Amino acid sequence: MMKKISSGLLYTFFIFIGFLLVSSVSAMLQYDHELVINLDNFVLSMKTTLTQIGDFSTLRIPWGESDRTYPVTEVFAESYGYSFLILLGAFLLAIVVAIVLSYCFMLLPRKAGRIVSRFLDGLDALPDVFIVVLLQLFIIWLFKRTGFLLFDIYTLGEDRIYVLPIVCLAILPITYLIKNFIFQLREEESKPYIEFSYSKGFSKSYTLWVHLFRNVWIHFFYHSKPVFLLMLSNLLIIELLFNIHGFMKALLFASTASPPAFLVGMVLLVLPFYAIYALGSLCLKTWLKEGTTVE
Repeated sequence: MMKKISSGLLYTFFIFIGFLLVSSVSAMLQYDHELVINLDNFVLSMKTTLTQIGDFSTLRIPWGESDRTYPVTEVFAESYGYSFLILLGAFLLAIVVAIVLSYCFMLLPRKAGRIVSRFLDGLDALPDVFIVVLLQLFIIWLFKRTGFLLFDIYTLGEDRIYVLPIVCLAILPITYLIKNFIFQLREEESKPYIEFSYSKGFSKSYTLWVHLFRNVWIHFFYHSKPVFLLMLSNLLIIELLFNIHGFMKALLFASTASPPAFLVGMVLLVLPFYAIYALGSLCLKTWLKEGTTVE
């Protein structure tokens, strides 16, 4: 156990060092008729960043539509919860919809399943921006035809919107999860215990839900990491397209205005979720060792 804790702390330290290096890159590059790499400025920027982190409450970054600057603590406190409520909502929505649709897919005839697979491949190939704009245009068209505003499509002032950003952020993860769920379910479907379940007289729907899905959850945990990274990278696009004053937009401002603020923001962005996945991985390994593994 102590070895794992030490390894985790060492990994966390290297993450911090990596973010420190990234936050100071802009100081290293200078342009004077040609691009020049200035290592002295790079080292000085890292020293300044480490010094200013100790007095983090004094840092300020531009925020909002005007050129005014605000304390970083105020901006991060305001935007962090909003952005990650959208992220968490989209993640949970993607999981629930992917489970339901994967279950329904496995009950379809083979021919219908192939048609759905082609549709998923086509949806997966669409750019995020195209999907968001298409949904916004559909809501505008519906409003003009019926006078009914299905969802707010843009934030104004202090207003906050949730439903449409969550839906847009969840669409591509849903297709990714469905394809992975189906792949794992097909793999499990060929194993002997499935034939044994059918021989006992259990229906396909019962076997699929009680046996197959229970064993696929282990694979889902490891596939959820790239899903989360995909959603995190798309969150900035969502915030820009919906004019959301969120945490990713705050990081975008901090990246050019204040390297110390950007460093702290990246730590706040990554370390909590790294800790959650590390704890989940540890619990999963303990659970498997205790014998409650796949059949």
